[in-house]
Amino acid sequence: MSRIYVALDLETTGLNPERDAIIEIGVVKFRDEQVLETWSSLVNPQRPIPYKVRQLTGIAQEEVDAAPSLPSIIGTLLSFVKDYPIVGHSVSFDLGFLNRQGLFLGNLAIDTFELASILLPHVARYSLGKLAEALNIRFSTRHRALEDALAAKDLFLALVEQASKLDLSVIQEINRLAAQVDWPLRQVFRDLERTKARSAFVGSIGQQLLAKGALDGEGSLSLLTKEDE
Repeated sequence: MSRIYVALDLETTGLNPERDAIIEIGVVKFRDEQVLETWSSLVNPQRPIPYKVRQLTGIAQEEVDAAPSLPSIIGTLLSFVKDYPIVGHSVSFDLGFLNRQGLFLGNLAIDTFELASILLPHVARYSLGKLAEALNIRFSTRHRALEDALAAKDLFLALVEQASKLDLSVIQEINRLAAQVDWPLRQVFRDLERTKARSAFVGSIGQQLLAKGALDGEGSLSLLTKEDE
């Protein structure tokens, strides 16, 4: 895959970005399986946290009361995310809160919920927790921003692995259809097509060399000297 992505998750006081506020941000910068950097922060919402949210997240009112305000950490968040593609589960929810602050309006947003609905059509539920269970992803602490972002990263990688098992012709057809629309997941399938096409080409060259006796049975080059001939 070789691209750098940033997995992002928020915890909030509610579901409406017009009237609710962020209480925690978690981000994970990664390339393939390698985590390059993580960052998280509680955020002071300047209001009480509803009881149900406190119960769900375990975040106490006194913790956010002592936390920095959102404007004071926006610079750090921007420096971390930059213009990298943002990965998240139902990522439009998280970006709805950040877009309202004028943040990440131009970043490519890759939704693991949408990707899972394409690649795993028979899963009963598409919550982050249920998909993690279905794909054997370790996800012990839930509804905390950094842990959810790490789980979204692992889910994205697992789904890309699932997609890589599709025939090259299927991926090419997906890309042909996607070429006519503005679809964020198009980048994922384009990268997969390039990777699979490259692998197919290398495999084809290897088969040709093997047929000509230039490779041994384990795929290593057999170098003949004058004395060997």
